[in-house]
Amino acid sequence: MKVLLQRKLSLVFLIIQLLASIAICGLAIYVEFIPTKYIVAVAVVCLVLLAYQFFSQLADSSYIIGRVLCVFFCAFFIGGGYYVYDAYATMSDIGGAETKLDIISFYVLKDDKAQSIADAKDYKYGILSVHDRENTDKAMADAKKEAGQDLKTQEYSDMATLVDALYAKEVQVIVVNQGFLSLVEEQYKTFGDDTRELVKHEIETVLDKELTQTDVTTKPFSVYISGIDKYGSIKQTSRSDVNVIATINPITKKILLTTTPRDYFVPLYGPKGKSVSGGVRDKLTHAGNFGVDCSLSTLEKLYDIDIDYYVRVNFTSLKKIVDLLGGVEVYSDSDFISDWGPHGAGTHYKFKKGYNKVNGKKALAFCRERHHFANGDHQRGRNHQHMIEAILNKAMSPSVLQNFSSLLKESKKMFQTSMSTKKIVSLCNMQLDDMARWKISYANAEGTGSKSTTYSMPSLRAYVCIPNQDSINKITKKIKKVMKETEADIEDDKKDSDKADSE
Repeated sequence: MKVLLQRKLSLVFLIIQLLASIAICGLAIYVEFIPTKYIVAVAVVCLVLLAYQFFSQLADSSYIIGRVLCVFFCAFFIGGGYYVYDAYATMSDIGGAETKLDIISFYVLKDDKAQSIADAKDYKYGILSVHDRENTDKAMADAKKEAGQDLKTQEYSDMATLVDALYAKEVQVIVVNQGFLSLVEEQYKTFGDDTRELVKHEIETVLDKELTQTDVTTKPFSVYISGIDKYGSIKQTSRSDVNVIATINPITKKILLTTTPRDYFVPLYGPKGKSVSGGVRDKLTHAGNFGVDCSLSTLEKLYDIDIDYYVRVNFTSLKKIVDLLGGVEVYSDSDFISDWGPHGAGTHYKFKKGYNKVNGKKALAFCRERHHFANGDHQRGRNHQHMIEAILNKAMSPSVLQNFSSLLKESKKMFQTSMSTKKIVSLCNMQLDDMARWKISYANAEGTGSKSTTYSMPSLRAYVCIPNQDSINKITKKIKKVMKETEADIEDDKKDSDKADSE
């Protein structure tokens, strides 16, 4: 100690390294997603390095080298601490989503002279009589304030009659939730060119979905994965073109991915089983226009199950995820060509039966294609399952580390989930601790194509998929089986399999 006291700078270096060591160990404990065995290993390494630093400062031949190494060690600890905290902060941003974003737009014909609500205060406004009425009324109340007077309105039953009224100039402005624009664009291909957005109002609403208290590391749970057909903000309401239920059993390390066709013809429900459509059936994809909680509750009713959490991703998300992972190897059930290019560019992508290396754009084309399949949306659902598995496999491999920082920075923009940060952290801790391999299986809802009017568009007949009840019943049994399985069940199945092989 006498030598250290004489070399005051050496003592300073030792204190700095000690504080950096305490900080990195403390941070590892604080974030909770690092398993205890790794924290202990880090602490041991820190102690060894501190011991080396102490003795190096006592010797005339090594104290300079020790100081240089101290700077290196501290820089390494600071860098490592940054990545650890950044990972935790990202999980905090992603987890615990409780709101949805509705963008209510006011559209006029393109050649209309009005540039603001004040200019259009004497116009007649077309609104929907039932659908999304609460948000419409909020937007109209704001417009009324801006105009400084009451606004004249005319109600219509659905989007088709509403847009027809604008084209026929029965009304001069129509009020539309952007989540419903996909319904408009299916019937009016030139709507975007024919109209102009006068103003828009953003309305953020707290989702009325009770959050579960499931311990995700010791009890099975289900997650609704919703793929929305929008670029940009992940919070924005939109129809859900991808509807996958992931039933996860952390005890048996099993995941069941259940896909339901976007055009499944079902009544729509809200939280706590409250009817949204009054028993009138609609396409499952349209449930997303009323919020992710509507899609989730509708699937709960369909399969007679509880779904604990949801995850939302959009077109932007899928492309970025795959690119940041450095591409993925996705399995294709057959040879096919997808002409679903990015932004409708008409790009053609070829896929062979077996594994295909894809980047973000090609992954999106793989997931969006359905017209070249004999069974259409059913095969597209299978492709969604293959893509989810490919992403999971790549994300759990060591190769993900090369783009780890970029993946962390972007992931907060790419996902929205109701699972709390604490639960996400506990899952990461579990996986890092046991590095288990998960067994993934598939289930696909079946149905028959038909034509019918829907709750969202009662004035038009559209393609729908009539559910096959036997298929639904089988899926319900599969989901409940995965939820109930224990390690003992897995051991019994293994013994039965071994016995059958020996016979």
